[in-house]
Amino acid sequence: MLAGRDVRDYEIKTLRDSVAVVLQKNVLFSGTIEENLKWGKKDATLEEIEKVCAIACCSEFISKFKDGYDTYIDQGGTNLSGGQKQRLCIARALLKSPKIIILDDSTSAVDTKTEAMIRQSFRQFIPKVTKIIIAQRISSIEDCDRVLVLDNGEISDFDTPQNLLKHNQIYQEIYYSQVKGSVSDE
Repeated sequence: MLAGRDVRDYEIKTLRDSVAVVLQKNVLFSGTIEENLKWGKKDATLEEIEKVCAIACCSEFISKFKDGYDTYIDQGGTNLSGGQKQRLCIARALLKSPKIIILDDSTSAVDTKTEAMIRQSFRQFIPKVTKIIIAQRISSIEDCDRVLVLDNGEISDFDTPQNLLKHNQIYQEIYYSQVKGSVSDE
């Protein structure tokens, strides 16, 4: 279901335009930052670009480049850090104004402070966009309505983060090893 309608009832183009995907390792091509971002929306205005860059927490590093949005990116983004590439790809996906955004380990290369700022921006600026987050960091999913826990490719549980912390051993072990630094004896 998408917007209360069976996805099979949509034209494939409409469906594809409603979904954006950000992978851990995305493609950036040779060209300017603006050209790479406009891959998400060809006719985007500078105002739209600046807005999504603020949400994806990349405005600050872009402003430090002498040429700003006209800064040239080498093929594959080799002249950017992993975190900068991921944030640009998040911004590019947001520029599509998707109804659903799939984030597959898309903040793994950013520090936890920046990741928290991105999550806060998501809550504030795109609260109605459905976010499907694939992550190994507990901090990446702590704001989720529901979490699907996998164990060797099998579904172990599906519940709120709070309930999983109470009753799912796999989730507890991951949580305590990441948040507390060791597995709880509780």
